[in-house]
Amino acid sequence: MASSTSEFNALGYSIWSSLEAKVCAKAHKTVESLKRALIKAWKETPLEMLRKVIDDFPKRLNACIEA
Repeated sequence: MASSTSEFNALGYSIWSSLEAKVCAKAHKTVESLKRALIKAWKETPLEMLRKVIDDFPKRLNACIEA
């Protein structure tokens, strides 16, 4: 079974989807607009969410190793 690299990337499996949902809620006409929206969404990401993702990451790696 092939695994995607997002399984081994805390941003890929959890945080990015949250950022993407916020940022893509409206269309951006320029790359600069998109960048500003991403930065804003990142700054608004709760620290508790980031801590949980980091704390859960070893469990995720172990599950991949077992699979």
